[in-house]
Amino acid sequence: MFKRISEHFLFIASLILLSTVNVSVLLSIFDEWNSDGPYSHGFLGIIVVCYVFYLQRKNLSATTLSKQQYGFGLCCLVASLLIALVAQLSSIQQLQQLAFFSSMLSLIFCFYGWSVVKSFFVPLLMLLLILPVWNVLQFPLRELSTQAGQWGPELIGIAVDRDHFRLSTAGGMFDVEPACSGLGFFMVSALLAFCVGYFNKLSTKKTLWFLFICLAIAIIANWLRIIIIIVVGTYTEMNHFIVHDHLTFGWIVFAICLLPLIYIARTYFDGSQKEPNQSIANRTNETLDAASPQIKQVNKSQIITTLSILVLFVGASYWIPSRYDENYALTVPNVKNYEMVSSDKSYSPNWKPYSQGVTKERFFYYTKDALGFQVYLADYIKQEQASEMIYVENYLFDKQFWDRVEDKKLAVLNSENLQETNFLLLKKSSHRYRMIASWYVINGVLTSDKKIAKLAEVKSALQGQPGATLVAVSLDFDGKDIAAAEMQLSEFVYAYLHPSE
Repeated sequence: MFKRISEHFLFIASLILLSTVNVSVLLSIFDEWNSDGPYSHGFLGIIVVCYVFYLQRKNLSATTLSKQQYGFGLCCLVASLLIALVAQLSSIQQLQQLAFFSSMLSLIFCFYGWSVVKSFFVPLLMLLLILPVWNVLQFPLRELSTQAGQWGPELIGIAVDRDHFRLSTAGGMFDVEPACSGLGFFMVSALLAFCVGYFNKLSTKKTLWFLFICLAIAIIANWLRIIIIIVVGTYTEMNHFIVHDHLTFGWIVFAICLLPLIYIARTYFDGSQKEPNQSIANRTNETLDAASPQIKQVNKSQIITTLSILVLFVGASYWIPSRYDENYALTVPNVKNYEMVSSDKSYSPNWKPYSQGVTKERFFYYTKDALGFQVYLADYIKQEQASEMIYVENYLFDKQFWDRVEDKKLAVLNSENLQETNFLLLKKSSHRYRMIASWYVINGVLTSDKKIAKLAEVKSALQGQPGATLVAVSLDFDGKDIAAAEMQLSEFVYAYLHPSE
């Protein structure tokens, strides 16, 4: 079983096992690659990554690691698998994707050692660059693009007013959405830089210089796209096709900007000159030095330990989420001093929130004097990716009919259960306003903080009680006295949380 010809089989079997339990993670990656978003180059990128892996295949040889080396690799594997489990239970997609990559990297270390990890540095880095885990870069890139969209047209005499990420000119309004940040150009350029560095056998220093040039051109290309769209949209009163199909136009601009980049690569980074520094491709082909001798024999105990930990993780990944209460539903309190006039309705005629993957939705209506409060309960018997309380596609109001005026926290005075809730102030017309207070209930934990809710989600799943509920309370008013309406909403929330008082 542990002959030299079989270690590759065991490693491939481990990867298949790891991939099987992460099918949803792989599907989320493929979905991003198949979209029009910033990672749409993923399928092309994975072909390049596989080709570079193929070129480096001769460096793939199993070794017996020292106890210190294997101990380090095993710690990395255990940590990666634990993070993967926490990410699965908390339904944090990008953390799941990073944990999957880290687990795969740790498996390579445990089976083949640091020398093989080092020799496959470039394809592993390329693989990391095409994973949809770089959204953290969207905000700074979006801010830079918005600034460029403001001062660019002003250079040619077009007045631009800015309100957060909305730019207004005499000819129209332009929203710089996260998708307009240029992250796609940025990631494609980074991948291109390392491809050129690898295939042209550039030194590490030259590769980093070329990376800097590629990223700079990517940022400038996105700035040009936004500036041109604003200028053309202003002069045509938003009727030109590039205003409506700015995605295609953006890739055209980026392709044109690649032309000088190709010239720079062929002229200054062709790799034909002999360089004193070792290339990044050659660096990755180095083996460990004499201090870390490599023995061409597989350690049975190391492989058994690695496989055992992997199997244990797979079992936990299936067993822990399988425990839940199919009949879970948040108990509705008897709210003192408020009359319940409608209960347990599956829909509301004038409130259309959306909770993806929800098990059951319930609406209740309470009155007190001339005031009316609606309560929306979204019950989840368990949460998983894309079927969860905290999800990007969930919403508490329809943007087509309501405008967001304010988004903050609402204090719940004298409450020990929950000190504050999430708060939205919406406007439909000059005489129609709505306030919405919301919070999360997870296995007895009440919070309005998303991070605490995620931690509670993990804890409740480990305890076998993953049931959770989103609670939202709405109050419609005429908009004349916002402070008084806030106080009335806060008082109802207090009464809802303390039914015995």
